[in-house]
Amino acid sequence: MGINYEIYSKENITDEIRHVFAELLKLQGKVQGDLLGKADRCNLLCVTKDNSKVIAIGAIKIKTASVFSNRKSGLPELANDFEWELGYMYTIPQEARKGIAKKVAQMLVETFGKGNLMASTEVTDNPAMVSILEQLGFQRRGKSWKSNIHGNELGLFLKYGIA
Repeated sequence: MGINYEIYSKENITDEIRHVFAELLKLQGKVQGDLLGKADRCNLLCVTKDNSKVIAIGAIKIKTASVFSNRKSGLPELANDFEWELGYMYTIPQEARKGIAKKVAQMLVETFGKGNLMASTEVTDNPAMVSILEQLGFQRRGKSWKSNIHGNELGLFLKYGIA
């Protein structure tokens, strides 16, 4: 059967999808708080399966507003330009480096359409995601900051939609 990418809009997110999503966020280990509730912050959510096994997730979620602060990227003047964020990207380690995250990100961005999107990712510890974002038209802006969760250096990436 192979790899299957399913995109769910906010109104189609079920409890089963919430649980699957939360489980992969837990495996990722880089998101805090109510993991079940994270799916409810999403406008679009992608669950990727190889046969029946969930191997990757990603989403377009409500932006993390604090990344625009002077304490983080130093771009508070741009905060109002962005409402949505490409995030919660995770592929299980056994399936990494097979182009799955790129496909998830690409599908989410295409489904989202022409609006502005932001993303933040680890700039030194996750060069693959930096490359994916750049290939999708995101540009790094502002200064880097350290994550409060894992201590890695994060960067802000912005993609302006075409009106």
